[in-house]
Amino acid sequence: MQELRTRLAAASIAIILVVGAGALGFYLLGEGRWTPFECFYMTMITLTTVGFSEVLPGLAETEYARHFIVVLIVVGVGTFLYFASTLTAIIIEGDLQRAFKETRMHKTIDKLKEHIIVCGVGSTGRHVLKELAEYGIQTVLIDIDPDAVALYRETFPQAMCLLGDATDDDVLAKANIKSARGIVAALADDKENLYLTISAREANPNVRIVARGSDLRVLEKLRKAGADTVVSPNYIGGLRMVSELLRPKVVRFLDEMRRDRSKTRIEEVDIVQGSPFAGRSLREIDFRKSTDLLVLAVRVNEPGDYQYNPSADFVLESGMTLVVLGPIAQVEGLREQAGE
Repeated sequence: MQELRTRLAAASIAIILVVGAGALGFYLLGEGRWTPFECFYMTMITLTTVGFSEVLPGLAETEYARHFIVVLIVVGVGTFLYFASTLTAIIIEGDLQRAFKETRMHKTIDKLKEHIIVCGVGSTGRHVLKELAEYGIQTVLIDIDPDAVALYRETFPQAMCLLGDATDDDVLAKANIKSARGIVAALADDKENLYLTISAREANPNVRIVARGSDLRVLEKLRKAGADTVVSPNYIGGLRMVSELLRPKVVRFLDEMRRDRSKTRIEEVDIVQGSPFAGRSLREIDFRKSTDLLVLAVRVNEPGDYQYNPSADFVLESGMTLVVLGPIAQVEGLREQAGE
């Protein structure tokens, strides 16, 4: 494609030179009898072979004029054909490349497993997509606005984007929702997020759905519709403002830790069925000896009852979740040890 663009630029320059040389040639042949525009006009109708007669008065009697026209036609028509063929090749190849790229992308999406689907690339969705990209998580974007999709593709050229209505079951199917681990409903309208939540839950009963809700009256409806978690930007923004007022140093600490993912993060590690950690106390496992991780809390059951700062005698059981603080590499190692 780059080679074709270079050829097109060269052909464009050649046309400009040929037209300029033709107009200058007619002007010199007429020794100033014809205006520059008349010379330019004669050059254009000659090169484009439109079939007009000689429009410059006295051209037929001018010495070497027709010889010059023959040369101009041979050179000019060849240049125009070269330009036209290159332009056509760019258009056709561009369309083919887009078609092939779309086909490859759909095939790639069909093979994805445990990916995240983000619906909506608005003020909320953009931050979600950026965060997921920094984590290196495979993501499929769905948005109905072609300009928003094009802008996201410019930022992330390798991104997998689907142009369409996220509430449409066929579009969700194209995003391979059956194999997705999670879906973010970040559409601008709460009702659309509600409808999307219902469609997503029906398409994949096991997918984790995080929905955005601006109106507090809709939050409970989103949960009843199947959303695992509902996030209200206005509510969270208010809590953040209070935290900035009362606990600014804690907020700064958490922000810095979130930004510097290469060093320390707060992560979760599930104690799955058959895990070697099940039935053992924290003292027996001794995380501090084998890792640099600190156990902040343990989620005891699904509703979300937590045992904060658990003692060394706390016994882990299948279905619990450890909330740990430490280097990401150590967290991944602990997940492997836990059999996750």
